[in-house]
Amino acid sequence: METDPEAFYALIEALGIGLLIGIERERSNQTPSEGASTGVRTFALASLIGAISMMTGGVPLLMVAVTAVAIARIVSVAQQTDPSIGLTTSLALVSVVLLGALATETALLAAGVAVVIASLLAAREMLRGFSRSVLTAVELRDGLILGVSVLVVLPILPNHEIGPGGALNPRSLFVIVVVIMLISAAGHIATRIIGARLGLPVSGFLSGFVSSTSTILALSQRAVEKPEDAQSAAAGATLSSVSSLIQIGIILLALSPPMFTVGLPLLFGAGLAAALHGAAIFFLALHRKVEPAILELPSQVFSVKGAVSFALIVAIVMLASATLNDLFGNRAVLATVGLAGVVSTNSATVALASLVTVGQISAVDAALPLAAALTANTIARLLIAWRGGNVTFRRTVAFGLALQLAALWLSWWLAEILRAWFAEWSAIIPQ
Repeated sequence: METDPEAFYALIEALGIGLLIGIERERSNQTPSEGASTGVRTFALASLIGAISMMTGGVPLLMVAVTAVAIARIVSVAQQTDPSIGLTTSLALVSVVLLGALATETALLAAGVAVVIASLLAAREMLRGFSRSVLTAVELRDGLILGVSVLVVLPILPNHEIGPGGALNPRSLFVIVVVIMLISAAGHIATRIIGARLGLPVSGFLSGFVSSTSTILALSQRAVEKPEDAQSAAAGATLSSVSSLIQIGIILLALSPPMFTVGLPLLFGAGLAAALHGAAIFFLALHRKVEPAILELPSQVFSVKGAVSFALIVAIVMLASATLNDLFGNRAVLATVGLAGVVSTNSATVALASLVTVGQISAVDAALPLAAALTANTIARLLIAWRGGNVTFRRTVAFGLALQLAALWLSWWLAEILRAWFAEWSAIIPQ
C-alpha cells in the first residue's frame, strides 16, 4: 500500500468481510462448541490476518497465514466428537483469509466475492431442497451434459470461419447451441418449480422457452382429456408464443444487435397481440373459477440428439443461405429461411443473425426473411392447434395465432414505411 489511509481502508474492508461471513456462520451453526470456535470473532480475525499478511510480507507470508489458519481449524475440528462436521465452515474460514488479502489489492472484487460466498452459505436449506427435491435424475444428467459441453467440448473446437463466405464458425455455432440449451433448461426448471401453483397459463408461458410447438401439442391433448381445462389450456398455448418471441429477441440481441433493432418491431407487434389475447383468455378462465392444473412436461430437459439436430439445421440453413445468396441474392435467403422457420424459428433466427454478422446481408434486408420464418412457424403451429379434438381450444388458439400473424405483418409494413420516410427526410436535410 502506498499511503496510510489506503491501508486503513483496506483493513476496514477486510474486517467487514470477516464480520459478514462470520455473522452468517454464527447464525447457521447448530452445535454450541462449533459456534464457539468459529463465529464472528474468528472470521473477523482470520480476514484481518490475511490483510495484514499481504500488506507486510506479500504472497509468501500470506501462504504461511493460510497454512496456519488451516492447521488451527483442523486441530479444532479434530477435538469434536464428529470429525466430519464443519467442512463448509472450514472452507469458508480459509476463503476469508484469502479475501482479506484480496481486499488490499482490489477492494471491489473482494467485496463482491464475499457477498457471493455469504449468499451461498445462507442459502444452504434452499439449495439442499432444490438439489434433493426439485431436480430429477434425468435433469441432473442433462445438466452434466451441458457442463461437459461448455467446459470440455467448447474449448477444443476450432475458432475460424469455414464454408462459403466464411458463413460457419464451429465454435460460434456450438456457442449458439449452448445458449439455446441454457434457455430451454431455465424454462424447464422454472416450469417445474412454479407450474403446480400457478396453473396452465403460466406453465404454458414458461414452456414456450422450451418449445411453443410442443407446448401447443401437449395442451391440446390436455384439453381433449379434460374439457373443463380447455380455456386455461388455450391461454397457456397462446402465452407460449410470447415466451418464444422473447427467446428469439434474446438470440438476436446476443448475436446481432443491428438485427435485433430491425426485428424488434416485428417481435413486439406479434408478442403484444399474443400477450393481450392470452391475458384475456386467462382472466376469463379465472372468472369461471376453474381450478389451475399442472402441465405434465417431458422429464427430459433436452436431448443430445435434439441438440445435434438443431446444430445441423443451423449449419445447413447458414450454408444454403450463404451459397444461394451469393448466386441469386436475397430472394434465395427469403425462401431458405422461411423453410427453416417451419422446423425451428430459433435456427432461422440464428442463421439470419449470423449472416448479418459476417456481412452476407444487411440487417434491413434480413427483416423480411425474419417475418417469413415467423410466419411459416406460426402457420405450422396453427395447423397443429386446429387438429386438436377440443373445439374451444382449437378455435381460441387458432384465432390468437391468426391475430399474431396480422400484427406481425402490420408491424413489418409500418416499420418499412417509417424507414422509407426517415431515408427521404435524411436526403432532404442538408448534411
